[in-house]
Amino acid sequence: MALNLPLPDRDDPVWTAANGFVVRKDGGVIRLTGHETFAVKVTGEQTDGAFAFMDGLIEPDHGNQPHIHSKEDEAFYVVSGDFTFINGNEKIAAGPGDFVYIPKGTRHGFKNSGTEPARLLVFYTPAGPESFFLKYGETDRAPEPWPDEKFNELVDILGAHNMVLLPGDHDWD
Repeated sequence: MALNLPLPDRDDPVWTAANGFVVRKDGGVIRLTGHETFAVKVTGEQTDGAFAFMDGLIEPDHGNQPHIHSKEDEAFYVVSGDFTFINGNEKIAAGPGDFVYIPKGTRHGFKNSGTEPARLLVFYTPAGPESFFLKYGETDRAPEPWPDEKFNELVDILGAHNMVLLPGDHDWD
């Protein structure tokens, strides 16, 4: 392709700097939160705080507690299975290939509404919440979902990661 416009010199960093990176299929740090297994694939440390990315496997009838992020937008891409999302006061059914975007300050949550483990990709912009998973996620499978006592212990920690838990178990019915 011939472009008739001014281009940077071939020694300019736009041509020479290899600033990107790749995370392979098996890459990332595995963390567990109850019946959710996440591979933290990309962190804010790697992207200068721009975004973070996690790959999750969620057990049937499990998901996260409704919450808000005060500083980050969160987006989800359903790879496999069926999910129910809370978005403010509405519920969204989502399946393979569906994308769900939740802006900061919006009450949200997700639950695997299917009968098999389901895969969900999670994106944060800017980065931040992934650091909670890295620091406080477990490395061994918990026999049960995190109990209320565990969440109560984490309230201040979650707040430091710009997350606020909200009541909502009844919202899944």
